Order: sequence, then C-alpha cells, then structure tokens
Amino acid sequence: MHWIPQLRGLALLLSALAILALGRGLPLWTGHAQTATVRLTLVISPTSPNPFGVALAEGALNDRAQSASIPGRWEAFTVAWQGEAHAVWVYRPAGYPAHAPYPVVYLLPGWAMGPGMWQRPEVEQVAEAQRLLLVAVEGEGSVPSYYAIYARLPWPDGPEWRVSFYDWFINGVVPWVERRYAVRREAGGRALLGFSMGGKGAFSLAAHRPDLFAAAVSFGGVMDLQAHGSQAVRMVYGPPEEAIRYAADNPLDLAPNLMGVRLFLFHGAADPEVSPEQGRRMHETLSALGYPHHWEEIPGVGHEIPPAALARAFAMLGKALREPRPPPPAWRYRFAMALRRTIYGWTLVKTRPEVWSEILQASPEGFMVRTHDALTVITPSLYPRRARVRVQILDAERGSEYAAFVRISLNGRLRLTLPPGSWWVILTPLTPQPTSALSAAGPPGAFLRRPGCPEEDVPCYRIGPP
Repeated sequence: MHWIPQLRGLALLLSALAILALGRGLPLWTGHAQTATVRLTLVISPTSPNPFGVALAEGALNDRAQSASIPGRWEAFTVAWQGEAHAVWVYRPAGYPAHAPYPVVYLLPGWAMGPGMWQRPEVEQVAEAQRLLLVAVEGEGSVPSYYAIYARLPWPDGPEWRVSFYDWFINGVVPWVERRYAVRREAGGRALLGFSMGGKGAFSLAAHRPDLFAAAVSFGGVMDLQAHGSQAVRMVYGPPEEAIRYAADNPLDLAPNLMGVRLFLFHGAADPEVSPEQGRRMHETLSALGYPHHWEEIPGVGHEIPPAALARAFAMLGKALREPRPPPPAWRYRFAMALRRTIYGWTLVKTRPEVWSEILQASPEGFMVRTHDALTVITPSLYPRRARVRVQILDAERGSEYAAFVRISLNGRLRLTLPPGSWWVILTPLTPQPTSALSAAGPPGAFLRRPGCPEEDVPCYRIGPP
C-alpha cells in the first residue's frame, strides 16, 4: 500500500490548484465537450471567504449550521413524457426543505454536453447562496435537440426525439419537478440558464412561454440560428432556404415575446465557437424594443463560463426570483410552425403553421392581431359567465370598421375568429361585473374540456349546448 501517500499527495495538489483557480476567478470549464476529464469536489466552509463575491442570503450561514445534517446533493432521474425519456439531475440545496418553497433554475447544457456539465462545486456554491433548487436537463447529449419545437429530428442515423424538446420539457419535466419537490409553482419562481446552444434554449423557451418563466440567462449563446449556420444546425432545422423553420424557433425573431422577462446575456469577447456578434445582435434587438436587460461582453474570455460571471448571474437571478413577476399589462406574442399556443391564459389557434401570427397589446379591453392565416382567439375568463360583451373589429390598415356585434361570454371567455390581415379588436362589457373564474366543466352553453387534456390542446374544447 506504499502508493496511498502518493495518491493523497496528488489529490491535495489537484485540490490546491482548483482552489487557486477559484481564487483568481479563472474559468473551470469551457465549451468543448472533450476537455473536462477530472471532477473535483471542493468543500468550502461557510466561514471561509466566498470566492465568487456573492453575498449570502440573510441568515444563510446560521441556517446552514443548523442544517448540517442535511447536505446539498444531486439526484439523478429519467423523466418520460409520451414515450420520450431523458436524464434530469436535481440539486437539492443544504437543509432542503427548510426554506420551501424554493425557486427553480433550469440548467441547459451546450452542444454534445450532458447535464453533468453543471455538477460542479462553483454551481452548487452559488445555488446555496441564493437558496435555489437546480434542475439540469438532457437536451444536448448524444442526440442534440437544440431545444427545438420540432419532433422527429432527421439525424443521419434516423429520426430522434419522437416528441419535441419543447413538449417534453414544458409538459413533462416542469410539471414533474413541481409535483415532486417543494418549489414555487408560478412564473415568478422559475428561471432558465443555458450555455452555448443551451443559451439559445433559455431564450427561445422563454420566448415561446414568457408566462411560465421570470428570467432567462445565456452564456455564449446562439441567438441567430441562420447566422450560426453549422452542419448540426441544418440537421435539425433543414436547409437555409427553409427560413420560416429557423425563424419560428430563433431567439432573435422571437425577441418581441420576451416583454416582462428578466434577461441576462454574457458572451466572451474572444469566443471562437459562437461569435460574440450573436450576443451583440440580441442586445441591440432588445434595446430597440425597449426591453430592459443585462449585457456583458467579457474581454479575453472564450467559449466558457468564468466563475465570477456565473456568480454575478446567479446573484441577479436570485434577486429577480425574489421580486414579484406580474404579467405585463399589455403584452405581445408571435408564433409560427405551430397550430396553437396558450399564453397568459389566451389560446391562439390557426390552420397554417408555416406563416406568422401575432397578437399585440392584449388586455381585457382588447387586442391587435397581425396574421397571415385565419386566427381563432379564445380569451381567459375575463368576464362573468354569460356576460354580454360588445365586440368591435377595426381594419388596422384602412382605419375603418370591419364588424361590430354583441357576443355572450361562455365560462367568462370569448371566442373570436379573425381572417388574415391586421385588426384592432375592442372589447366592451355591457354588464360589467367582477371577474369570476369558473371550472372547466361549466354549465350548458359553456366551453367544455375533456379531462386530462393538455392546456394547449384546443381540440379538447367544444361548445356545449345552449
């Protein structure tokens, strides 16, 4: 056993080198999947200096001391939804569930990297500081999904992802996490953080469902799929000529949807894998839209996540997740390559997925629609059951009235179908009463919904007999 002292010495040397790197703020991993070969577990006591410069939440040190018998740990699972099953790793912070309900940060790895890329002490450290539950998902492992809205991706060895990552994540993973763990179950308690193609995933998922997430963080993320233009991107999104297939899942094209989401962009100025121009363009787009956001182009940094920047991101995330996140008073949303979407309780349905449809300035008083296809709009329960609502539709291009009528709200909801074009819809209750929320079953003459149907499955709805 004469080799044991040498191994101990080697372990001490490696630990010392890692601690030195942390102290200097050096990156401990990069975006190259083949680099990380050794995983070090560092034990940092609550009384030692914080190497990331993040202030611990008030009372966290005392709580940690009291919860020493319940250390933080990772748990590995496989989550399946409609036959699609992938790895999900969950980090339970020390003392869990003492500070329930916990905010959740969903971690999205980069291309060809699994959820294990997040199983690192510096990630655990900042999660502990902010009292966050972490959920790392497999989206870019052996068969990358690019966090796309598309199913049956045409990879050379055969189609993969029989359901889309979007559906597996939104309808499978998020509900599973919220059933199993003591976490917050509203938009203000959820955030997305991704690296490289995971940065694309964080921003595109937040743009597809801004009503579900409070914040999105990208490190070295792909913000424009067409400009990135790799062969792997073409495997998922097709030839460049299929522009709508790219645009419908592209963060830059979906940026208008991000109103009200807290946005954080970090990109290395020396990134050789994903051009920093990607981050700059998203920064410029958000600025033109007037959306508040945080942008850092980090000098001398390549395709990597520096621990100091990670600490800053988690500090800002922690603050964002502690603040209320009400829906924007008048939001906007555009989508394509999907037949239906539900956003802030409004359901939008069309028949031609290959064209854009957009709803703007949506509120109980009305909304605007720009659509290249007939668009059915089902409002939330904004009115008392069977309330009379005056509907006025104006042609936004000509400035003239297209139609005016009185509609009876069913279960407090209105259903309107608009032809292709640009329209202003003005909604005026004729019998104003306090808003009431009614069950989906409802009385006759109401929207009926089959039990177990997903929220977005509009064919589940039918109108009952009068």
